[in-house]
Amino acid sequence: MIFPEKWWMFFVVLVASVVFVHSDVGVSAASERQGPTVLAALLASDSRAPDFQLADLDGAAVTLSKFKGDRPVLLYFWATWCPYCLQVKPTVFNLRSEVARKDLEIIGIDVGGGDTLERLKRYQEAHPAPYPVVFDADGKVARSYQVQGIPLFVVVDKEGTILYKGNEFPKNIKQILNLH
Repeated sequence: MIFPEKWWMFFVVLVASVVFVHSDVGVSAASERQGPTVLAALLASDSRAPDFQLADLDGAAVTLSKFKGDRPVLLYFWATWCPYCLQVKPTVFNLRSEVARKDLEIIGIDVGGGDTLERLKRYQEAHPAPYPVVFDADGKVARSYQVQGIPLFVVVDKEGTILYKGNEFPKNIKQILNLH
């Protein structure tokens, strides 16, 4: 028998189990066709990517909405002190060399926590990236994307819909974006 004061815990576990089972089945059933689109839809209450404006390291404004209707965007949330972020960085570099800028924009977003703009600039001078890098000093953009851990990758289609959101680099990103 479940005691009345603990019924809510039973309910929470039951609901979480149902969501987990259904999300696993949904992703498996649709993985050939849609990949992580189903997962992104399950995890996000609103699959629209929040717009933002941050300055790149030269002071130029970078906005997500600039690319709407033109090309998809990969947002790469990271920090200079994050070993996992630095470990995956060559994969992001390779993607930039494999997929032309006209077909996919990549924006590196330093989440700000633990970094300073000066430290980021020094890092970028020593390790230049082939895509714009911006500094989210106050963490506003990271909060709007509900960043819980880094690296975080968010794939946004050219209409502004989030197709993928995860801490692992999307291995099938070309399939997700229908790039051949």
